[in-house]
Amino acid sequence: MNATRVLEGRRESGLLAFSSVRRMTDILSKRCREQSWVRTSVATLDRFRTMSGYADLETLREQALADPVVAEGALASFAAALASYTESQVSALAMGAKIWFRLNGIAVPWRPLGGMSSSSILATIDQQGIERVILLALIGSGLQLAELLRLRVGDVGSLGSEGRLIPDVEADPLAVQFIPRRGKQVERVTFLTYQARQALLASLEQRADTSAMGAIHRPLRPIGAIHRTHALDLDAPLLAESDGSQVTAQSVARARRRSRAPPATSFASGAFPVRVLSVQKNYLWRNTDESSTSAPLS
Repeated sequence: MNATRVLEGRRESGLLAFSSVRRMTDILSKRCREQSWVRTSVATLDRFRTMSGYADLETLREQALADPVVAEGALASFAAALASYTESQVSALAMGAKIWFRLNGIAVPWRPLGGMSSSSILATIDQQGIERVILLALIGSGLQLAELLRLRVGDVGSLGSEGRLIPDVEADPLAVQFIPRRGKQVERVTFLTYQARQALLASLEQRADTSAMGAIHRPLRPIGAIHRTHALDLDAPLLAESDGSQVTAQSVARARRRSRAPPATSFASGAFPVRVLSVQKNYLWRNTDESSTSAPLS
């Protein structure tokens, strides 16, 4: 994958003149199976550059290498400029800047930067438990179903300076390291959406609570407490039922049946684009057989 060709004709292709951006795109081109991640990372980095006032990225890089607090301050300023956006939008727009900092040797935290909560909307989606995680993880990631079900807890996290995964289930953006089911058997990287990250964390919290307390239905602690309360087994399956049992073909079949059920006509949080959600589901389940791939959003 050649970054120049991937960005050809796009306004943000001018950022390749910065050596630090070229480094980012070169690493992503080698590590990612889907070229959309190169486009997404550069486009959102350009948004960060414009809205945060750091026109010269090389100068920002030098300042941040000397004092990492500069990088954190730049991200905080960017988040402040996005105060009217939802948390999922802020997460998506900050993706390029976070990747750019990390791949250039600046260890900024990969944690959510805030935004207006959208959890009340997510809570109305009729996909529950592990079925909801499967649905959201496949949308936009480019993963095949078989690749998703093979993942371990240690296969998700942030990226180091060379694009290698650092296990961390709470990372935002949440990178996924996997070996393709077909083709060249080398480690690749993709990313989960913010909604998929939240659903995954809730699932891991529930599994930890069930394992520790034997209580499946009690309220979950706020997301972010999982590391501090329970040590995670990095070799454990990333996706499992609430009792820790393996996700099977029956789990996927159950999700398919739920996705085809008639949607509710009203929601506590107000109107919701049900038709769009239905289209997403239908697209997803037509593309979850072993030979198909759901491509990332570009």
